[in-house]
Amino acid sequence: MAGKFLLAIKSRTVLKQIQQALEAEAHQVRIAPDGMAVIDLALDQRPDAIFLGVTLAGLSGLEAARAMRALAPTANVPIIFLAENGAEAKQVAEARVPLADCLTAPYDLVEVKTHAAAGWHTGEHVSAVRPLKPENDWLLAILDPLTRLYHRRYLLHQLAYEAKRSARYNLPLAVILVDVDNLKEINHEYGILTGDTVLIETGQLLFKMMRKCEIVGRNDVQDFLVIAPQTDETSARALAERIRQDIAEHHFILEKLDLHVTVSVGVAAVAGNDLGENLTLLGRAEGALAYAKRAGKNRVEMG
Repeated sequence: MAGKFLLAIKSRTVLKQIQQALEAEAHQVRIAPDGMAVIDLALDQRPDAIFLGVTLAGLSGLEAARAMRALAPTANVPIIFLAENGAEAKQVAEARVPLADCLTAPYDLVEVKTHAAAGWHTGEHVSAVRPLKPENDWLLAILDPLTRLYHRRYLLHQLAYEAKRSARYNLPLAVILVDVDNLKEINHEYGILTGDTVLIETGQLLFKMMRKCEIVGRNDVQDFLVIAPQTDETSARALAERIRQDIAEHHFILEKLDLHVTVSVGVAAVAGNDLGENLTLLGRAEGALAYAKRAGKNRVEMG
């Protein structure tokens, strides 16, 4: 079965080379002449992935990418940016477009094919694990654009609220930091698109494990934060161990890759009668997570 790709690149020479390389693998290739046409064709053709130049006529590649991420039919289509130089590659990195990777000229056609395969194999899978929901503006403002879980700023706000509530009513409180152990290696071997899909799947696994009172979100590039109200140290450790085990046993990203992903987990809990102690929870969990990483990964440590 062949994939379907959309190409929009300023250089005709490069465009022809990439088109021929993909068609040699029996893939279908459509060409978009400018940034506006990329959006139109992507909505009409539903490609498996898009190779997108940073500098294009009309809309730039980054503008077109942002527009496609805002439209439901193209929100999950993988994008491989084609940067002509380091400055363009830096623009792409700083833009932080979800589900996007970047190649920098001169382009290695073997690498192009590898990235095409990664986009093709993960695009449909991403749609399954990252379903689109109707969201209003206020909800979008507190969600991480990749995982669709809460972002760090909102998590810190909620942690402060729960710390005060814990001290006021003398209730236990715990936080759990979950860090993907081998994300850098996955990005290096399979590409950032595959790494992004691992993060999305990890986030969805965590979300499904949580009770209604627990809050989970993306804390940093490769780690997640769980806030667990009314949870003592024993229960927090048990939850953390279940998280570690379930993720280690999960088959990530299709049968063809079947990636083995593990996490390190840092846990901190308080009895809840001291506000100052409550507010140190995150720092203690960060210390426990750092120890878990140093001690060999794929383990739970208490802070």
